[in-house]
Order: sequence, then structure tokens, then C-alpha cells
Amino acid sequence: MSFCVTSPPVPVMHSPPKKVTQKDMMDWKIPPCVSNWKNAKGYTIPLDKRLAADGRGHSQVVINDKFAQFAESLVIAQEVAREGITARIKEKERQQRMDKERKDEELRQLARDARMMRTGVAPAAAAAAMAGG
Repeated sequence: MSFCVTSPPVPVMHSPPKKVTQKDMMDWKIPPCVSNWKNAKGYTIPLDKRLAADGRGHSQVVINDKFAQFAESLVIAQEVAREGITARIKEKERQQRMDKERKDEELRQLARDARMMRTGVAPAAAAAAMAGG
């Protein structure tokens, strides 16, 4: 077994202690924790201390410049969508109106043909007579 011969530890040099002044005590004073959730001892905590602990008043609300552009583009997109919907509704109504007119014309033609058959005149001859004037 071998023993290591070690040197004694290096002494730690400290500055001589000095008296703590009142200013030093005030600088190092840590304020008590103010919480909006816990108040174990039931102390009355002033409202300004609660708000200071909350941190809401310290931040400045900043709105990005692009937010206005975004809001404006949303409004424009909404207008375009409304115009598109209106155009589709008008086109659908026009298509329904044309379909109704076509069906009405077909029914008129069928009724005309039926009348002609009852009277005994040929439908083609009657159509030619009506077309001629």
C-alpha cells in the first residue's frame, strides 16, 4: 500500500468583515411575495401591490402593422365571396326561369297538338299554318 503525501489545503483569503450600513440593508431587502392566489396569513394586500405582482401594467400593447392589412384583405375577400354568391344565385334563378319557360312551351305545344288531334287537323299542317301567319 502506498501513501500519497499531500500538501496542506490552500488557505482561503477573505477580506476583513465590515459593518453593514442601513443603506446596505435597504439595498438587500427583498420584498415579500405578493400573490393573487395564495395569502396564507390573511394579510390585507393593497391593490397596487397586487397589480404590480401581476405584471399586467408593465407591458405595452403593440399591434403589428400587418394586422391592418390582414383585416382589410379579409373584408375584401368577404365582399368578393358575397359577389360570387349573388352571381351564382342570379344565374341559378335565370336557369330555373329558362327551364320553366321551356317546359311551358312544351306543354303549350302538347296542348296545341291535342286540340288539333281532336279537331282532326294534322298537327304538322296546323303548325305550318300558324308559322305562316
